[in-house]
Amino acid sequence: MSSTTLAPPRSAVLRAAGLRHRPALLTLLTVMGVISLALLLHGWYVHNGLDRSGAASCDPTTDACTARFKQFRRQYGNGMLELDTVFYVLGGALGAFLGGPLLAREFEHGTVRFAWTQGAGRSRWTAGGLLVVGTVLTAVSALFGLLLRWWSEPLMLMSGGFGPEVFGHAPPVMVGRVLVAFGAAALAGAVLRRTVVAVGLGLAASVALLFLADAVRSHYLAPLEEPVHTLNSLALDDRWVLNTWFSDPAGHRISADDFYKLGDSGAQWQSLLRDGGYTAHQVYQPADRFWPFQWIEFGWTVLLAVALCAAAVWWVRRRAV
Repeated sequence: MSSTTLAPPRSAVLRAAGLRHRPALLTLLTVMGVISLALLLHGWYVHNGLDRSGAASCDPTTDACTARFKQFRRQYGNGMLELDTVFYVLGGALGAFLGGPLLAREFEHGTVRFAWTQGAGRSRWTAGGLLVVGTVLTAVSALFGLLLRWWSEPLMLMSGGFGPEVFGHAPPVMVGRVLVAFGAAALAGAVLRRTVVAVGLGLAASVALLFLADAVRSHYLAPLEEPVHTLNSLALDDRWVLNTWFSDPAGHRISADDFYKLGDSGAQWQSLLRDGGYTAHQVYQPADRFWPFQWIEFGWTVLLAVALCAAAVWWVRRRAV
């Protein structure tokens, strides 16, 4: 008599993958829970101070509002920019630290062949682990992005919503960046079979993604151009100014250096623009493109992450022995 070993159902593979990676997922949830609690407490403290200062509701072009915001920064904003930079790179670290050991540890511990002979096969086992851990990581990253978005709102008064750190805190971009680091680390682990190296390459991929995204973000949609007669930020207009050029009273284009040589103080330059016939031309992305830009960046980063994970599955199936 002969017996045929049936492949386990997909749900069983996913449950097994969840049990296999449960310690890593519980560690992730614990660490993020502690960080989130600290952010909630600090965010409540900072937002309360922002409301008391009145800087959140005043006209940002006035001197009185500027003084209020400076006072708020002195009393409540110490260390916030430094923390913002830490959280800016934290997402990539989460993805790398979960993706690196996912496959590399199986090779390092010599358990990979045992796992592959449990009826699921190497491809389904690998894909199941990537899917389970990636799904949990996506949910945690989205919730953490919501919290970071709320926590960093006071920074938007200074740098605007398109500032690199603030833009990277919103959930769509946060999720995409985390998943790219996760996919890059998982692929490196499958190919190189070294956990530490895989985590390091995942972190490197996350940092490289930050520079790449910053370089291409302004080109997602064609920028607009508008003549203005002030050098101050426009009240209640959180636009992302990409470039500013000037024209003289005759309408001829002049360089920024030539314009600033015409005066030696902000008051003189403002006078030239207001009464002297000179015009500043702002090339900018309007504030209402914030969320379209978020979803555009989310789209191409998630596609990149899926490609990296698919490459890891292919490598395990075709190359790993």
